[in-house]
Amino acid sequence: MILQVILEGLGLGVLLFLVCAVGIRKGAVGMVHLYSPAVQRRCVKLGLTTREKIKQNALIFKAVCVPGYIAYVLVCVYGINGARSFAAGFWQLLVI
Repeated sequence: MILQVILEGLGLGVLLFLVCAVGIRKGAVGMVHLYSPAVQRRCVKLGLTTREKIKQNALIFKAVCVPGYIAYVLVCVYGINGARSFAAGFWQLLVI
């Protein structure tokens, strides 16, 4: 049980690291879509990025990272933890 939790945590840490590494590979402005609108406006005003680029990065993030996270959680719940019913799977998905 403890090994499963450690394995899930390590996997989630690696996933988070990869998302951040890819997002900021060309500078921290690459993930400015996660910040407040005031910070985004300031970056545009300073010429660090454009509003269109922020929207594009946000869309890519939603299209790739959110499904990737959902897939990871499903693999953990059904593959690693061995949930066999909807109720057990739903409970574990909710907790993770």
